[in-house]
Amino acid sequence: PFKEWVDGSSPSGLTTNYMFKKSYLKKNLLYFLKIYKKRPIKNNQSGMKIDHCFALFCFLKKIKPKHIIESGVWKGQTTWLIKEVLKNSEVFSVDIDLSNREVIYDDVKYLNKDITQYNWSKLDKNKTLIIFDDHVCFSKRLNFLKKNNFKHIIFDDNLPNHHISYYTPKMIYEKQYLIKKEFIKYSNIYRLIKFIIRYFKKEFTNNIKLDFNLRFIKITYPKKINKSLKKKFFLLRKKIKIYYEFPPIKKFDYEKKFKKILNNFNEEISNTYNVQKPIFNKNEIILSKELTNELNAQYSNICYINLN
Repeated sequence: PFKEWVDGSSPSGLTTNYMFKKSYLKKNLLYFLKIYKKRPIKNNQSGMKIDHCFALFCFLKKIKPKHIIESGVWKGQTTWLIKEVLKNSEVFSVDIDLSNREVIYDDVKYLNKDITQYNWSKLDKNKTLIIFDDHVCFSKRLNFLKKNNFKHIIFDDNLPNHHISYYTPKMIYEKQYLIKKEFIKYSNIYRLIKFIIRYFKKEFTNNIKLDFNLRFIKITYPKKINKSLKKKFFLLRKKIKIYYEFPPIKKFDYEKKFKKILNNFNEEISNTYNVQKPIFNKNEIILSKELTNELNAQYSNICYINLN
C-alpha cells in the first residue's frame, strides 16, 4: 500500500519518507471535500479541522488498518471520518470524558479510561492504527507502545519546541529537549495569586527565568531530561522506520496561527516552527469562506510513525 513513498531525509539526519506524491494529494483533496461537506459537526473547535481531517483521510486510505484506536474523541468528528473512509474496520474510541460526543455509533466500542488501562493483546499490531489526539505528552506513551508492540501511530498535536508544554514526536525525532514557557497576565487574578503563592514558596529556582513585563509575567523553564527518558527517546528513534509530517493544504501562516500569543506576549519564535511545503500554491485552489477560516486556524504538523 505504500508504493507512493519517495525516500528523503529529515533535518535531524534520520531517515524519513515522503509518503505521498503531491499529484496524489491534489487529486484526493477533491474527493475528500465531497465527503467533508457532509460532516456532522460544522464547528469542531478544539478538534480536527479541514487540514488534519484531510491528513487522516489520506493516512486511512493508505494504511487501511483492520483495527483503529482513537485516543481522544471530543465531539466525534474523527470517529465519523473513520467510519466514512473504512466502513468495515473495528473502531475503539477512547476518552476519559465521553460526555462531549455529538456523533455516536452503535458499532464503535467506546471506552472511558486512558488507553493504557486496557488490554490490547488480541489485536494484530500489524493491522492496528492508533490515533493520538488526547493532549498527553508523547513521552508518557513510550512504555505503552513498547509493551504492546504497536506499529502504526498518528499524532495530531505534533507541535515543535517552544509552542507546547509537553513532548511531541516532532521534538523527539528532531532530538529536541522540551523548553516550557508559561505566561500569566496581571489581569488574570486567579493565576496571578497562584504565581505569588508559588513565588513565596520558593518554587522558582535560579534555573527558572522570570520576566516581568508591563502586562504579564513570563516564566521560562530550563531544558530538563533525565537519563532514563533520554534513553527511551534514543531507543524510539532507532525503532522508527517511517516518520512523516503531512503537509498543509495551503501555505502555513504563522502569524494567523499564533496571532494571540504574538500580540499578547511579544513572542518571536517563528524560526523554530518548520512545516512541509504546502500541497497547493497560493492561487491553485479556492475554498469557501468557511473552509478558509478553518485553514486559518492552521497547522500543527500532524504526523504518521511506523515502528519496527
